[in-house]
Amino acid sequence: MYDLIGDIHGHAVELRQLLQQLDYAPDTTGVFRHAGGRQVIFVGDFIDRGPAIRETLQIVRGMVDGGAALAVMGNHEFNALNFWTFDPSGGHLRPHLPHHILQHLETIRAFSSKELFAEWRDYLGWFMRLPLFLELPGLRVVHACWDARYIAQLREWLPDDRLTPEFLLRASRKGSAELDAVEITLKGHETDLPGDHHFFDKDGHRRTKMRTAWWRDPAAATYDDYYLEAIEALAGQPVDVAALPNKSYYQDETPVFFGHYWLRGEPRLLTPHSVCLDYSVAKGGELIAYRWHGEQTLTPAGLVRV
Repeated sequence: MYDLIGDIHGHAVELRQLLQQLDYAPDTTGVFRHAGGRQVIFVGDFIDRGPAIRETLQIVRGMVDGGAALAVMGNHEFNALNFWTFDPSGGHLRPHLPHHILQHLETIRAFSSKELFAEWRDYLGWFMRLPLFLELPGLRVVHACWDARYIAQLREWLPDDRLTPEFLLRASRKGSAELDAVEITLKGHETDLPGDHHFFDKDGHRRTKMRTAWWRDPAAATYDDYYLEAIEALAGQPVDVAALPNKSYYQDETPVFFGHYWLRGEPRLLTPHSVCLDYSVAKGGELIAYRWHGEQTLTPAGLVRV
């Protein structure tokens, strides 16, 4: 069985505390293991923002390479690959614009020396070997969104669910089907806000598009339920389903675990078959896990926090 852990973002102290709370302890090589043979599944976003990125990567990779854990790629690992990969037409796949540099700044600082930068390049190679999603007996894991249409596309392009250099290049091109599939899977669905409504995200950027709750039926939701940021002027109003570019939602009974959404407040299930494990540890929140015993219907008792 598995213990699923949310976005870490370089918070190694909290990661160690959570692993210990879940009864994992370092073996003689320093790899955290569970005496009963349980495994961790990390939902991605190990890097950026936090104070101990290198230590976080050492713990996570040590567990994955040592057979004590599995992991999927987060959007921050995908962004890092693009940021450090040269574009054949010039520059990098992710341009070194100020806001891109700012997002990666703590990771750059963590590996700033010549010796550590060589280590960082090795981590980039490791990121390339991470799957974009996992489907295991009884559960699914993805960083942001399990949309069966895009999962099927990625499986067609990437038979082992891992990036290739050729695919990474195609997925860096605006308007490509490859970018659409990766963006949905690693960042989730967005929709335009109606009228001139907007909000400011966690980094202070003005946004006119809103991430939406792909696990909810929009036809049975208000904007409070369906938008992942509060828009006071729309509070209590039913969603205008006709205006949505994507009306589908997760209806399967296979449990799906993910992170990404910077939730706040008391950790909770989203539906009986879906749970977000990102509770904003990098913004003063908590690091969250779900201890899964094979149940099809998830329970609040499975949530663990530090």
